[in-house]
Amino acid sequence: MDAPLELALWTAGSVLLSVVGKLWAWLAGRRPHSQLGQRVASLTGNPFGRAVLFLARFSFYIGLPYAALMNHALSPVIVGLLGTQTPDLPWWLLGWNPDNWVRAALWTAVLGSIAAAALLLGWRNVYRAGLARPEMDSAFPSGGLLPAPSILVIVRESIFAEIHWAFYRAAPLAFIADPYWATLVGAALVILEWVLDPAWHAGLAEGSRREALLMQLTWLALSASIFVLARNVWPILVLHIALAWMVGRWVTLLAARTSVIRQPVAGDQ
Repeated sequence: MDAPLELALWTAGSVLLSVVGKLWAWLAGRRPHSQLGQRVASLTGNPFGRAVLFLARFSFYIGLPYAALMNHALSPVIVGLLGTQTPDLPWWLLGWNPDNWVRAALWTAVLGSIAAAALLLGWRNVYRAGLARPEMDSAFPSGGLLPAPSILVIVRESIFAEIHWAFYRAAPLAFIADPYWATLVGAALVILEWVLDPAWHAGLAEGSRREALLMQLTWLALSASIFVLARNVWPILVLHIALAWMVGRWVTLLAARTSVIRQPVAGDQ
């Protein structure tokens, strides 16, 4: 089979698996007393079950692209994991010359700084809205703000997301010569996957969760933009981890301030 066509089939299969898996998860959450809901609860309620779920997610986000790579349907160069692999370059440059790395780092720093400012201001607005709407506390602890995950969770989810998005960019790049349009098509595939997820729609309906979804779109836009400019996924991954950690610390700080401000003063009635 032609390699681009085979890669397109791998990508379509990935989208289908994602849609089916997220639909099952959503149905289990909506119907906790159903047979499906009880099975999911039994998986998430013990360490062995959580390990099984992690292996399933790892197989989807990492194992599926790796299988396509091993079947020669996917190229590490087209996906942005390796450069042109010029023979006279040291192995640790991964196929890019130093000028390529400097240019990629500069674009990453510039676009990352803009995104960081937008994200921090956005979550600051959430913090202010949380102060103005104390009823958010019943649904979302810590002033209605999302808790910051650990650095291990941040690294894991960042790797999953960036490899997954790079995989979805690969098939359009195999058919479309222009990297700009091919990357847009790859981003559209990711958004299609989100739109077909019922839980994503539920997040849009909850105003206090919209900032988290906006942050998700920001990661995708940054990933696509830097890839078009540098064709290198490694700086994108580093930026994703750094921004996610920074925003998580910022949200934790804002949540702590919210808690302090709302704490009743001794003697108040």
